[in-house]
Amino acid sequence: MATRSSKSESTSVSALAQALKRREFSPVYFFYGEEDFLLDESVASIVDGALKESEKSFNLDIVYGSEVDVKQLVALASSFPMLAERRVVVVREFDKLSNKEPLVSYISHPSPTTSLVILSSKPDFRLKIYKTMKESAVLVESKPLYESEIPQWIEQRVHQRGKEISPRACQLVQNYVGRSLREIHNEIEKLFIFVGERKTIDDNDVNEVVGMSRQYNFFELQNAFGMKDLSRALEISEHMLEAGEQPVGMVAMLARYLQKLWIIREALSRQTPKQDIASMLNISPKAMYFLDADLQKARKFSLRELEEGFLLLRDADVRLKTSNGDAKLVITLLFYHLIKGASAGVAA
Repeated sequence: MATRSSKSESTSVSALAQALKRREFSPVYFFYGEEDFLLDESVASIVDGALKESEKSFNLDIVYGSEVDVKQLVALASSFPMLAERRVVVVREFDKLSNKEPLVSYISHPSPTTSLVILSSKPDFRLKIYKTMKESAVLVESKPLYESEIPQWIEQRVHQRGKEISPRACQLVQNYVGRSLREIHNEIEKLFIFVGERKTIDDNDVNEVVGMSRQYNFFELQNAFGMKDLSRALEISEHMLEAGEQPVGMVAMLARYLQKLWIIREALSRQTPKQDIASMLNISPKAMYFLDADLQKARKFSLRELEEGFLLLRDADVRLKTSNGDAKLVITLLFYHLIKGASAGVAA
């Protein structure tokens, strides 16, 4: 069944997935946004949902805007399917397609037996071609997730595949990998192979597969920093550097965690209730004990100390990127000034 949207609002990736489960296909899809991993998955879902494997050789075309002209594109989209109900034409790098305007007529009156899937990085919706997309296509925007949303995304991802993962393990995956959903997906694949038939994934599994050891990882490093334990922070950071961890990445991780502590500390200074702080950070009920731990750590710092910490992190990042100095020394001095340079702590 084909559906067509005349709304200018973007459809979410999850809403699109539900429509595809109902076998509702649109004649034109327009994908845009920075989170290309989710977009690639959505495109694959359209292709696999609309076409059987045996139908793809005759009814699937994948072209690039830098390599195809608009007349060829319209011809592909206008062709009838061969021994199948639909055709799918995927256009990547649409921004590089020259002379897009002739495509306006096709998008306004598309073939009902074709799903034309267009991917753009930064569309200019002031232009006629993109305005027509808003009027006639199903728009799907994929924005990068907020850092606070990533652990829940990991949990849902694992659950969808029939396993469970602890909140601590979700947080640990994020701490190791960062915000790249593509890289997180790859690590989840490794975890599934590692645990085999076992139905649960815990932080020990993550440390074995994704991390370097149970004692020396980002999770433990930020804990040591948050508790102002200088000797432990230096011990962990030294082992991480010896294991090949990039010092710039360590600084970036600390900056993210410092920002989280700053948000909490600022909220505490206004006597914000814990539930409201959890909402500010998008923390799920299952992960509330993480907030309790971070509340304890945030109380060890004043707002001024945290603000000075951002300057220290910035200076360390600049030194690491612009000089050939000793990275270990830079990291050691960074932790010394972050922890010993701070006062004993002020209770909220």
